[in-house]
Amino acid sequence: MENGMENEPVKILLVEDNVDQRELTLRAFQKKEPDIRITPVETGPACLEALGKGRFDAVILDYSLPMMNGIEVLSEIQTKGYTAPVIMVTGQGDEKIAVEAMKRGACDYIIKSQNYHQTLPPAARKVIDQNRLKRRLEKNAQRVHRLYELSLSLATERKTTVLSDTLVEGAKELMDAEGALLFLIDAEQGEILQTAFAGVSFEGGIPQGPLSKLGLFGLACQEKRPILIEDPQKHPLKGATPALQTPLRQIFSIPLVREARNLGVLNLINQKQGSFSSEDRDFLSTLCVNAAVALDNARFLEEVEKRAATDSLTGLYNHREFQKRLGEETERASRYGKAFSLLMLDIDHFKVFNDTHGHPVGDAILKEIVKVIQKCIRNVDFPARYGGEEFSVILPETIGIHAAKVAERIRKAIDDGPFVTPTGHRVHLSISIGVASFPEDGRRREELILSADQALYFAKKDGRNRVCRYCDTLKAAIEKDQNKLTELLRNPEIKTIRDLAAVIDAKSPYTRGHSEGVIEYALLLADALNLGEQEKQSLQLASLLHNIGIVSIPDSILNKPGPLSTEERKIIQAHPGLAQMLIKESHNLDSVLPAILYHHERYDGKGYPNGLTGEEIPFLARVLGVVEAYHAMISVRPYRPKMSHEEAVQELRKNAGTQFDPGVVKTFLEILDKRNPA
Repeated sequence: MENGMENEPVKILLVEDNVDQRELTLRAFQKKEPDIRITPVETGPACLEALGKGRFDAVILDYSLPMMNGIEVLSEIQTKGYTAPVIMVTGQGDEKIAVEAMKRGACDYIIKSQNYHQTLPPAARKVIDQNRLKRRLEKNAQRVHRLYELSLSLATERKTTVLSDTLVEGAKELMDAEGALLFLIDAEQGEILQTAFAGVSFEGGIPQGPLSKLGLFGLACQEKRPILIEDPQKHPLKGATPALQTPLRQIFSIPLVREARNLGVLNLINQKQGSFSSEDRDFLSTLCVNAAVALDNARFLEEVEKRAATDSLTGLYNHREFQKRLGEETERASRYGKAFSLLMLDIDHFKVFNDTHGHPVGDAILKEIVKVIQKCIRNVDFPARYGGEEFSVILPETIGIHAAKVAERIRKAIDDGPFVTPTGHRVHLSISIGVASFPEDGRRREELILSADQALYFAKKDGRNRVCRYCDTLKAAIEKDQNKLTELLRNPEIKTIRDLAAVIDAKSPYTRGHSEGVIEYALLLADALNLGEQEKQSLQLASLLHNIGIVSIPDSILNKPGPLSTEERKIIQAHPGLAQMLIKESHNLDSVLPAILYHHERYDGKGYPNGLTGEEIPFLARVLGVVEAYHAMISVRPYRPKMSHEEAVQELRKNAGTQFDPGVVKTFLEILDKRNPA
């Protein structure tokens, strides 16, 4: 760091008003130190002016001067912060003057004896050398402290990107270089993983690919030793070296090695003061040893965090990280008024595929599908494995119509397959995708997930291999306008009723397919009870619409995981009345209404809404109550796990005659015994 200064000519400021003394002093220096440049001035103010304008290695200051004496000049030198060492010269052998001069910062004190001019050159040389040594020691102490601070900062950093930026900025400052370049590499593959730079920039793009593309910048890494290149322009590898906008005068490169593994290479570009010294090399070597340890630790921690945040099979982010990122994106969009969209994707009939081909083949195909998804989205998008064969993609700053185009691109790419199994078989797969957008389909993370999931449910229900936006679903239309529901009920067709049932079931992920399941058991029981065609049709419609009243109940209550409060229970128990209000205007559904309204009545009179008992409860309501309760018991609910078939049967037997019509239960259990023989 001092090389440049030491190679410059030594300059001394001579402050002497006596012409003869000044001339004798100049001759003495010319004889003994001809390389030292002397600048003579005659007064204190002239001395201060000269020090303010230029650099001097020493000042020879006469005590007896016009306008200001030497002590006064010394005081001003101290006040102004000039650092050149001062040798005080005086014709008065007064000890007090010597003491005062030393107090004011003089480095030496010489009395004008007969031949004092001959002692000035060696005295000046000694003072200059001592001052330079002192400055070098102070500078090195500062560099040691900075090295310590920088090494500590690197050691405590957990992110390689931040660590890399800290290293290049710190190394550039520590070495007083024009620039610094850091290339992190994959030790096994020899590929460039990451680049950081400070003070310089590339003329072309940032180098990528194999280490060989770095030319001179990668030489130290290839040879596994520090390399100082004093004239890069004449080096054979100059042509293979990525061009910088800064002309190359010097390159000092040190590999970052940890336990015989090359982690990267640090390059210092052009020492500002001349050339890199041996001290520079020692400091940089120490820094790189510390940096290699810190980098290795940071990589390890990042790998641990990555494994915790990614799915081990597909390499996508996992469910937990998806939830975290969606929450962050929702908050960001809310704060800045931005739009974004969420895709929920599910591979069609993948359980059947796994059962047919085996889970190892299924795992291989999942990886291939992930590759297709990644090709269809941007780098800023966030794909994740939601669970099983379900995936999600967060599309920042993407409105619904554009998100639907992305979803369609993914759907078509997968549908266009085919995919090839590890055994060489060509298979065709399709995917269904639900799309929800912020803010129109939800303003909270949970609302967006539910909307996208419900859109996915309708995409599957409508035949699979399709894209469905939540805003295009019947559920969304009804939520926006309750009159839509009344309008549909006025002229009901079985397809319309089934669509409405799907809307009702979609209110909660726990009730998906509930109405269709109830129909299946209800029609089996209707045949066993020898019901007429009109009663069967009414029971079928009642099975589809028995929960229609819950369309007005908040999702938060329907999906509440714990026990309901008294007020929440009242809201739930009011849903048959809400159903009556919705259906009463549709005269075609008059025969259906009693079954819907009273299927929660109990045989012992403790049910709702009217506390009817026994035969007072309409027969179809008693039938619907049994099959609906059985299907609910064998399904998962937010407040309990599903029961087994045997547990549900036992519950029906236990409550026959209290909650349920015993005759209906007896017939229903006979049907179940035939379907599920022991």
